[in-house]
Amino acid sequence: MPRHAQQRVSTRPRRSAWAVVIGGIGEILLTAGVLVLLFVVYVIWGTGIQTAQAQDALEDELGQQWGQLDPGTPPPDPDELADGDAYGVLRIPRFGDDWEFTVVQGVLADDLARGPGHYPGTANPGEVGNVGIAAHRSGHLSPFADFPDLRVGDTIELEMADGTYVYQLDSAPDGDSDGNKIDINDVWVVDPVPGEPSDTEPTERRITLTTCWPRFGSSHRMYATGTLVSGPTG
Repeated sequence: MPRHAQQRVSTRPRRSAWAVVIGGIGEILLTAGVLVLLFVVYVIWGTGIQTAQAQDALEDELGQQWGQLDPGTPPPDPDELADGDAYGVLRIPRFGDDWEFTVVQGVLADDLARGPGHYPGTANPGEVGNVGIAAHRSGHLSPFADFPDLRVGDTIELEMADGTYVYQLDSAPDGDSDGNKIDINDVWVVDPVPGEPSDTEPTERRITLTTCWPRFGSSHRMYATGTLVSGPTG
């Protein structure tokens, strides 16, 4: 072996056990960081692609349902829809002029992965009672990402087979990131008369929107609620 090569081998400093441990921890943290980044990418973009495809299918489904109605034919009964079926079209001007989602019947994980969902058992648009709508704030196109921006006086539009129902919010986060925050188990907000016993007879036509709090978590919920101001039966 050449002398200069032998010298390089013999003079190389050895890594201490502590340096080896630190290096191993660094590699683990780097790997964990990459995995977290990949997970975030999937939550934000991967699930969004799936939901976009589901929304296209739901839009076609709704078009077929409504396109088959003859003049004077009563619209389909939303209560007869199965979980996951196309329900109606939701528009919230506060979120942008082009913000529009097809709503599905049901609020289970598989339902909300397709778009905003209508709480089964709550009222349908135009009925006396409380229409309950839930949606994600992160992932699956994040329909309610800007939920804290909702303000009292904002309008919520729900298009059904017989026309569009417009609700005006009378309770909203009003720009507060913690506004209208409730416990995850507080389901009273979608009761027929929010804040009253569930068997209280409703007299108003209301709507309640719910979503997760914080945005990238689900330890609590946020809500906004309002009353019907116009519609085919409003």
